[in-house]
This record gives sequence, C-alpha cells and structure tokens, in this order.
Amino acid sequence: MRLALPQPPYVGGCLCGAVRYSYSARPLALNACHCNDCKRLTGSDYVKMLLGERAHFSQTGETHVYRKRADSGREVDVRRCAACGTRLWHEPVTAHFVFICAGTLDDSYWIVPTSHIWVERADDSVSFAPDALCVEGQPKDRQILFDHFERLYPTDP
Repeated sequence: MRLALPQPPYVGGCLCGAVRYSYSARPLALNACHCNDCKRLTGSDYVKMLLGERAHFSQTGETHVYRKRADSGREVDVRRCAACGTRLWHEPVTAHFVFICAGTLDDSYWIVPTSHIWVERADDSVSFAPDALCVEGQPKDRQILFDHFERLYPTDP
C-alpha cells in the first residue's frame, strides 16, 4: 500500500545525533538496492533510499567519506557520521544526486520503494510491491527510476 508523500523537508540524522540533514524538495524516486555493496554497507538484505538532487540537500556535523566503485562501475562517495559510523547517504561522483538511506530519516513510515535495482541479487524473503519497477542490475540511465516514480506519484494528479 502506498501512502501519500509528505511535504518536504525530509529530515534525519545519525544514531548519535552528531550529524543532521535536510532534503527540501520532492524526491526523484524511492528506490531499493539489492546489490552486494548495499547489503554489506547496511548489514541488511537491502537498502531503501530517497533519491534527490544534491542542490536541495544540506547537512550539519562531521562525516567521513568512503569512495567506492560500485558493481555498476560508477564511483560513489558513501557518507557516514564521523562519531558513530552510521551510513547516512551516498553521492555519485559524476552526478548531482544524493541517495539518502531511508532508515536515517526521522519519519520513514511512508517510504515504499517505487523501484528495486539488482533484483537478481535480492534474497528470497524480499517481497516487491506489485506496482514497483524491478530492474536487473544497475540501469544505465536512472531516468527510468525517476519516470516510474512520477507515474506512481504524479506531480499533477
């Protein structure tokens, strides 16, 4: 079941409270990633993320950056709290996006992924919403994720 999108800003932070962030615009997508990197970085079956434009993102507090070459071949900067190590978001090196880990939002009750990537690596116990876009591997162009989000959450209903 999909809930209505709450109005921005979307705020969150780390476990210890040293890092806080805010995203002040409508999301571009609500995505779940089932790649091996995300499984290891979260210690879970997958990660749910709010995808947005970096220009609408702000943060306070010190973070550590770990640059990783993803399975797709793209490089991403993974941001963690410098104090407690919570993985908060990541930023593709060559794009202007931010991917916020949904579990770090103050309120994430409304996030049901509109898309799933690397579905061939999803654990058997994972279920997908019937209207979610399921993509094997990493899409060459993220626009298909954004377009599907817009179909499910139209700007002008």
